[in-house]
Amino acid sequence: MKEHGQLYFNGIVRTMDAACPVAEAVAVRGGTIIAAGAKSTCTAALEKGFEPVDLKGGALLPGFIDTHLHPVLLIFFALNCDLGVAKSIGDLQHGMREALLKKSGDAWLVGLNFDEQNMREKRVPDRHDLDKVNADRPLIVIKHDGHSVFANTRAIEVAAVTASTPDPEAGVIERESDSYPTGVFREMAAQLILNAMPMPDLGTLVDGARQTFHRLASLGLTSLGVVLQTGDEGPAGSAGAFDVPAMQLFLEHCPQSLYSLLITSDINGLDGLKDGALNSGSHRLGGVKFFADGTFGSSTAYMFQPFSDSHDKSGMLMHPPEELYGRMAAAHNAGWQVCVHAIGDAANRLCVDLYDRLFKEQPRKGCRHRIEHASIMDEKTMRDLSRLGIVVSSQPMFIHSEKEWLPRRLGGERCKIVYPFRSFLDAGIKLAGASDAPIESQNVIQAIYCCVTREGFEPHQCISVEEAVRMYTLDAAYAQFEDGIKGSITPGKRADLVVLSDDPFKVKPDKIGDIKVVRTLVGGKVVYN
Repeated sequence: MKEHGQLYFNGIVRTMDAACPVAEAVAVRGGTIIAAGAKSTCTAALEKGFEPVDLKGGALLPGFIDTHLHPVLLIFFALNCDLGVAKSIGDLQHGMREALLKKSGDAWLVGLNFDEQNMREKRVPDRHDLDKVNADRPLIVIKHDGHSVFANTRAIEVAAVTASTPDPEAGVIERESDSYPTGVFREMAAQLILNAMPMPDLGTLVDGARQTFHRLASLGLTSLGVVLQTGDEGPAGSAGAFDVPAMQLFLEHCPQSLYSLLITSDINGLDGLKDGALNSGSHRLGGVKFFADGTFGSSTAYMFQPFSDSHDKSGMLMHPPEELYGRMAAAHNAGWQVCVHAIGDAANRLCVDLYDRLFKEQPRKGCRHRIEHASIMDEKTMRDLSRLGIVVSSQPMFIHSEKEWLPRRLGGERCKIVYPFRSFLDAGIKLAGASDAPIESQNVIQAIYCCVTREGFEPHQCISVEEAVRMYTLDAAYAQFEDGIKGSITPGKRADLVVLSDDPFKVKPDKIGDIKVVRTLVGGKVVYN
C-alpha cells in the first residue's frame, strides 16, 4: 500500500534550487520531496489520499543547517547561570548568588555568556570578585568566546593550581605579585580549571538534551554540524572525552541529522568510531577539527599587527606551524575533511599556505576542506582561498556580539575586512552559516537579519537575503557533502523543511528578525509545530 503524502500549498515556496527558485506547492511522501512547482502538478504527483497542509500565506524553505556547534557544551550551558544580561561586576555577583540558591550541596556553579565589553568596569572578574559571591564552593565564569575562564579561590584550590604551577603551552595564568593566580586563565590554561570540574549526573544531562534539541527544532534547524571532542584537547578540557558517548546517548532525543567534526590529536584513534551510531542512518562522521589560534575577545587571535587596544599583544598560535601541518596531512591522507579554527589575519594566512602546501605535496580531489570562522582576511588570502576551493564556515552572530568593541580592538581599517561576507562571495568562496553554539545564539532568522543588515557594522559587507539563506541551506549542505540530499526543495531530496510566518525575501530588512518559525520537518516528520 502506497504511503499517504502531504501537499504544502497556499504560501510561497523558496526552493533555493536555481532550476525552480519559487514554487506554488510542494508534495512530500515517505520523507522525500516528490514534486515542487504548480499546485496541480504536485497534487497529481501525490494521486489519492494525501494530507493537505495550508501554509496560510507563510513561506516554506529548506530546513536550516548549522554547520558548527558544540552540542554537549550547549546542553551543559543550558543547565547553568547565564550572565549575558550582566552590566557590571555587581550584576554578575548578584546573578551568581541567585543561581546558587538553585544548586544543592557543594556543586560547582558556572557562569556563562560573560563579556567584559558589556561591563561598566570593562574588566573581567578575578578570584576576589568571585570569592565575594561564595568563598566555600567552586565558582567559575566562562568568557563569551569560550577561550578564557575566571575562577574563585576555592576552584583554584580544587584544581591544585598554585603559584608554582607553570603556564601550559599556548596558555596564560595571570598572576598576582607573589605569582599566585589572579583567577584569570586564558586559552589552554583554562583547562587547568575545567579539568577539575565534575560532570552533571546522567539524568540531568538527558533532560537538558531533550530540551535543547527541541529548542533547536523550534528555530527551524533540521541538520547540525556537531563538534565533538575525543579526549581532553578542546574547549571542554578533560570532560570533552565524554562528548562522543554522551552524544550517542542523546541521539534518541535528537530529531536532527548530525554531521560530526571530531577534535583529536590521534587520527588513527578515530577508526573505531566509524561503525558507531554517529555514522549510521542519517548521521555521519565527516571532519576533523584543529585549532590554529584563539579569539578577538580574549586577544589571542593570531594577528600580523598588535591589537589596537593592547599594543603588547598580537595573539598566539595553538600549535607550531609544522605540527599543525602534520595534523592536517594525517587527516587529509586518512580521507577526512580537514576543518581548522582560524580567527586572526595571520592565522588565516597560515592556514591557506598550509592547505596550498598540502594540495601540492599530497593532491586529493573533492576534499571540501574548511576554515572555521575566517574572521578577518585580506584580498590576497581570499583569492588563494578561492583558488584552493576551501569552504568557510562562519558565524554572523559574532557581528551582533562584537560590533561595539571591535573598532577599539582592531582599529577602523582592519574592521573593513572583518566577517567579510560580501568579499567572500564575490571571490567565489563557498560560505556556510553556523552559530558556534553555545558561543552564539542558534536563531538562524536573527543570523540572516545580521547578514543582510550587519546591524550597521561595516555595511559594505552586507549580502542579500537569498545569499544569507543559502548560507544556512544549500551552501551549508555543500560544506557537509550533503548538497545532493538536502539544502534545497528539489524532488528526490529529503523533506527537511521549515515553515515561516513571513517571507524573508519580501519583508523589509529591519523586520526580518521578527519572522517566526511555524513548523519544522525532518525527513517529512513534524518535529516542531
